[in-house]
Amino acid sequence: MGAETGTPGWGCMRAELAHYGGITVMIPAAIIIAVWLRYSNPWALRAWIITVGVTYSIVAFSKLLFKGWGLSFEPLGIAVLSGHAMNTCLMLTVGLSLLARQFNPVLRWPAAGAGLLASAWFSAYCVAPYIHPLSEALAGATLGAVAAIAFLWRIERADIKVSPSFIGGGLVVLLACALVPKYNAELLLNRVATTLSGAEHAYQAPSWRVNAVHGKVE
Repeated sequence: MGAETGTPGWGCMRAELAHYGGITVMIPAAIIIAVWLRYSNPWALRAWIITVGVTYSIVAFSKLLFKGWGLSFEPLGIAVLSGHAMNTCLMLTVGLSLLARQFNPVLRWPAAGAGLLASAWFSAYCVAPYIHPLSEALAGATLGAVAAIAFLWRIERADIKVSPSFIGGGLVVLLACALVPKYNAELLLNRVATTLSGAEHAYQAPSWRVNAVHGKVE
C-alpha cells in the first residue's frame, strides 16, 4: 500500500535496501561464488572470473567516460550504467541457480528466473530513483542479466557440487558483510577519471538532465 500512497516509510526502506546492491555486499558474494566453484569445478571458476571481470569493466568504463569526459548516451537517458543493478542481477541470478543445483538440478533455471525477476524489481524500485534514474538502473540490470545467463549457459554441462559446509559458511560471511557500513567506489572512480582526463572536477550530472530538471521547475 505504501508504494501506491508514496508513504515516506516505504520510500526510506527502498532507499536503504538499494545500498545492499553495492560492492560491500556484492564483491564478497562474487568471491563466495568463486570459492564454491574453485572446490567444485576449476573450469567453471575461470568462466566466472572472466564473466565478473568483463561485466565490472563495462560498468567502470561507462563511469570513467562520463566522470572524466562527460560522455553519455543522451538518446537513451543514460549517463552511466548502474553498478548496483548490475551487481544484483548477476550475483543473485547466478547464486540462486547454483544453490538450486545442489538440491535438484531441474530447478537451476527456474531459480535463475526467480533471481532475474527479484533483481529486476530491486533495480526498478530500489536502485531507481534513489541511486540512479530508471534508465540507468534498467541498463545496469540488463547487463547483469545477460552476463548471468551467459555464464549459466556456459557451465550448463559442468558438474558442480558444493558441500553444505561451504554453502553455510558463504551465507554466514555474506550476512556479516550485509551488516557492516556500506562503501562505494565513487570517490576512487572520480579520482581515476580526473587523472586520466585532466579535468578539474569529475562530472556529476549530464547537462541534458540538468536542463530537463530546470525546464520542469520553470
